[in-house]
Amino acid sequence: MQGIGVFTALLFGMLFFGSGTPTAKIVTEGFPIFLAPFLRLLLAALLTTPLLIIYRRELRGISQRNWLLIGGIGAIGLVAFSLFLLSGMALVSGVIGAVVMSTSPAAVAVGAAWFLGDTLGPAKLMAVGLSIAGVLVINTSGAEAGGQGVWISILGSLLMLGAVASATAYSLFAKRVTSEVRPVLLIPLAAWIAVGIFAAPGLYQAANFDFGAPSIEQWSALAWWGVGPYGIGTMLWFYGLKSVQASTAAGFMGAMPASGLLVSYVWLGEAFHWIHLVGFALVLAAIALVAWAHQHGKAAAGAKGKAFRSSTIYPC
Repeated sequence: MQGIGVFTALLFGMLFFGSGTPTAKIVTEGFPIFLAPFLRLLLAALLTTPLLIIYRRELRGISQRNWLLIGGIGAIGLVAFSLFLLSGMALVSGVIGAVVMSTSPAAVAVGAAWFLGDTLGPAKLMAVGLSIAGVLVINTSGAEAGGQGVWISILGSLLMLGAVASATAYSLFAKRVTSEVRPVLLIPLAAWIAVGIFAAPGLYQAANFDFGAPSIEQWSALAWWGVGPYGIGTMLWFYGLKSVQASTAAGFMGAMPASGLLVSYVWLGEAFHWIHLVGFALVLAAIALVAWAHQHGKAAAGAKGKAFRSSTIYPC
């Protein structure tokens, strides 16, 4: 299946992913750090549970190794990711958060080379350098310190890099699992595992939380954080990935930071600074290099008659 429908799915999947970072900043203003992801993932798990019912016969065929990897996806890719994301977004602006999260493609490239044996050539190494440069430009400019100082901004960015590392682990684990398990099954399975981990601290905070305190905007942000980036975004991304090479889909990853910045400007009302374009351009250049490296590797493998298969998914 090729055409506009597939590319539209890939585009909007990345747009939904990108909206999750600034949305998390609104969530942190109204909900405790454990209750927020518990409610978000519970909503996502409930909405995607029909997938478990539809493909319930395939659950019996999941090996012990794959169950361990799925557990890692839930524990690291969702639980650790959520905690790093919420902690980081409490210290930095939505703009900084969006730019730091946009280093994910380069991080996945390094992780794939380290853990999966993928080739990491000069182009990918340069992409990593460009991503780091883009983050440093925005963080050291002083334009987005949020009145708290550069060091607070840097600390928040380091926590956001923890979220990037968690997302990278999620992608690498998922790449292993999707060779034997239907990709859409990972969405509810990982969500329920994360809900189980968050249940004790989340319910403890819920017992002492005034559910009437958050504003309608904060409740809306929490609902969107669960339904949009993780639920709909992942569904659309898988729908597109099913019909195109991962190297083609990688070109759409540039929509993720663009979406995060746009939501930060429009929803959060954050000020635009020209220095953002410099950092953003460096990160986009890194993403383009990663996509080019994937395409180049695919062409080389095809010339040698080797099969090429890859899938990459991100949590938000």
